[in-house]
Amino acid sequence: MKILNINRTAHGLFYALLLVVGLHTSAQAENVPNINYQTISVDGVDIFYREAGNPKKPTILLLHGFPTSSHMFRDLIAELADKYHLIAPDYPGYGFSSMPQWGLHCY
Repeated sequence: MKILNINRTAHGLFYALLLVVGLHTSAQAENVPNINYQTISVDGVDIFYREAGNPKKPTILLLHGFPTSSHMFRDLIAELADKYHLIAPDYPGYGFSSMPQWGLHCY
């Protein structure tokens, strides 16, 4: 049952990020004008993500490992943004994403 809760949260994050594919309202980076920095709330946790490229092109979801953040993809995003639509989220508790309250999350 604990695995089911984690998978449900992961699926919620994935689908929430796909829903924001068309939203491009955040400020642009100064050095790389094609990267947007945005935040979306998923189950009460603010999830930060980087987005670049044309949403009409194939989308690639860049998922970082432990203990890193979406920052690790900054150069790759700049290289691929002309050919792909890229989304690189920070997992809850990493990078610029907020951390769920202790004791309220089922593991």
